[in-house]
Amino acid sequence: MSFEFIQTLFISVISGLVGGYISYKIQESKLKKEFQLQDSAEKVAHQLLSDEEWKLRSFGVIRHHLGGFEEDELRKILVRSGAIRFKSKNGHELWGLVSRNTHRLGVTTIDVDPQNLNNDLFK
Repeated sequence: MSFEFIQTLFISVISGLVGGYISYKIQESKLKKEFQLQDSAEKVAHQLLSDEEWKLRSFGVIRHHLGGFEEDELRKILVRSGAIRFKSKNGHELWGLVSRNTHRLGVTTIDVDPQNLNNDLFK
């Protein structure tokens, strides 16, 4: 093999390694930011649903406080934060932490509405 070939091969390998490393670090930074946003949203959702005054929250209230997410993405965030979904008697979507609503497991429809905020089921 000629010296020029070995030199070209060496430069190519080094360039490829440096370029690959830079691409890796850029993607790693993007993923960290994305996961940090998801983790923060899950923590906020958990805190919102942990409030002692409310065992259930309407999806509209949660969506208001956790803006910037598509509805299905917000539902995934709620599930990752430990929440389960219920429906009110008029079809409103309600969410609560499974740890605070174990007595409702298996129940899909609750005989109340979010407009009646003084109802004991919401507290």
